[in-house]
Amino acid sequence: MMIAFMLFQGCAIVRPGEVGVDVHFGKVKPGVMKPGPHHFMGFIGRKIERFDTRIINYSRELNFHTQEGIEVTSEITILYHIIPDSVIRIYQDFGAGYQETVIEDNLITILRQTGLDFGATQLITERNTIENTVKEKMNAVIGKYGFAMDLVMLKEVDLPQAVVETIEAQLNAEEIAKRTKIENETKRNLLDFELEKQRKEKETAIVTERMQIDFNIEKQKKESERLLIEAEAIKKQQAIINSTLNDLLIKYKSLEITRDLVNSKNSKIIVTDGKSPVIVNEKGN
Repeated sequence: MMIAFMLFQGCAIVRPGEVGVDVHFGKVKPGVMKPGPHHFMGFIGRKIERFDTRIINYSRELNFHTQEGIEVTSEITILYHIIPDSVIRIYQDFGAGYQETVIEDNLITILRQTGLDFGATQLITERNTIENTVKEKMNAVIGKYGFAMDLVMLKEVDLPQAVVETIEAQLNAEEIAKRTKIENETKRNLLDFELEKQRKEKETAIVTERMQIDFNIEKQKKESERLLIEAEAIKKQQAIINSTLNDLLIKYKSLEITRDLVNSKNSKIIVTDGKSPVIVNEKGN
């Protein structure tokens, strides 16, 4: 029983989501104690300083001034956590009151500095930008001490009523201006589209007309070529016919015609010189 009691007394447990610092008679032992049981002899004069490494939610109401010098009250919420390997340094430099010394004081300073860079209107229209700016500045400062900023959120921004009304009027005017600009751009785009459409239609009509003219010209050209070829053929044919005609052939053809007339049943008087018959009088049967 005594041995079990001694073993129990020489055991310390670091819970999940925590890390521990082993302190022996005021001196910090090297090495961060991870979650789980830790056994050591000589429990007298030793203690475990535990640090929560889970994300910590911190909120408070702060006052700061805008670029115009307007005083603003805002509820700010931040999420941050301890980097586990930095707990020995945090314990030695700040102890258990690190939140007030490292987190709160730096948050107040950085928020007030950042507020002077933004106008009152931007607190409404660019709140995300302000939150990200504060987060980046906080990480730049507290990161070297072993902390990390996860989120900065401005929940409420309390401005004087007159300022709120001015901002609302300004935002409405800007909204109307944006809407008018969009409408004008839409009309301009429609007009440009219509003009482009008309230009394309005219170009298409001109191209179509030019194609029709070219087609007609080509058609006339082909017809002229056809007529020329036909005339040339007739000319050649006539030349062939002329080259085959002679006096004997003409005389022979005249005799054939005379013979046919003589054999005709119609009464007629034929006068001929032996070359070409001439009908003087023709009577029906």
